[in-house]
Amino acid sequence: MIDTKEKRKLSSSESTRISLEAVRLGEAGLNKHRQELLNRVPKQNDWVALERESVTVKDVAYLSAATHDEFALLRGKTRDILFHGVSEHCYFDEELILLLKTKKLRLVVHSHADYNIIDPSFDDREFLRYIEQKESLIDSYITGKVRAFKADMFDEI
Repeated sequence: MIDTKEKRKLSSSESTRISLEAVRLGEAGLNKHRQELLNRVPKQNDWVALERESVTVKDVAYLSAATHDEFALLRGKTRDILFHGVSEHCYFDEELILLLKTKKLRLVVHSHADYNIIDPSFDDREFLRYIEQKESLIDSYITGKVRAFKADMFDEI
């Protein structure tokens, strides 16, 4: 017998994938909250400071699905930073890098267009090492799946 909580969880992940696909293909739009977030960072390399925990991991995936660009969520003690990257990267400016290196911000999640296995790139791991952060998340805006990854790939074995 399948536990009802597990059943809901499975159907929920499938509905997220279907919903992301509809947004990615232009068959559906963003909800009001996510559209407001996108309106704050409409262009590549834009970023904005927002109230802490006003952006979720799932929001990042939907913004990427709508634009086909990577997004990143950085979080500090009092603020979230939402960053609009380019199609395959997030290039942070010196101000954000300094805040990450001095631990005033941490990289919570960034998005990828991974279909099956979410695979952190060499650059992803190298960036975590550069900012001296041990781990972060990657969210696939294709499947809606999330993977934690570490700066040192051997720590994941």
